[in-house]
Amino acid sequence: MKARHLLTPLLAASLCWLAACTETGGLPLESAAALPASDGVYRVGPGDVLRINTYMETDLSNEFTVLPNGKLAFPLTGEVDVQGLTTEQIRALLEQRLAGGGLVRNARVAVNVVQFRPFYILGEVAKPGRYPFEANMTLQSAVAIAGGYTVRANSRQLILHRDGDSTNRRVPIEARSQFVVRPGDIITVPKRYF
Repeated sequence: MKARHLLTPLLAASLCWLAACTETGGLPLESAAALPASDGVYRVGPGDVLRINTYMETDLSNEFTVLPNGKLAFPLTGEVDVQGLTTEQIRALLEQRLAGGGLVRNARVAVNVVQFRPFYILGEVAKPGRYPFEANMTLQSAVAIAGGYTVRANSRQLILHRDGDSTNRRVPIEARSQFVVRPGDIITVPKRYF
């Protein structure tokens, strides 16, 4: 009879651990205070749409979407790896490829992001899914856009995965209005178990 009472807390702890691993995608979970400071420079990723203008070359001026593998299919140069680069770095890379290959003399390129990749909100919200990025959106606003919490939601914390990070961050309720959503973020609202 005594062993039976010991199994109940162990089973409950095991279920909580399994649920946490499921909600975090198996990645380690850290406090949101550990979020690295942003350098304020936007880095391109899959799903971003870039407007590329090549001076005096209308065939090389258009909008291009960064592919899921982080590459850009640009005419004459083939696929160019742009994931994690700034628009200025992409500009320099394209100019180098065009001029270096003798494809365009005095190549001058301008690169701008015209559409940012979406962010995702999953878990216990009314409408989980993919949403278009909007500048200066807080985590609190993101939950509202997704229809708010369900009755099963653990509204005391959110789990935030930043694009390119190897960990997830636990964001407590009091810090939600301080964190700004970035393109590619994955926000998970966990389930309440007790």
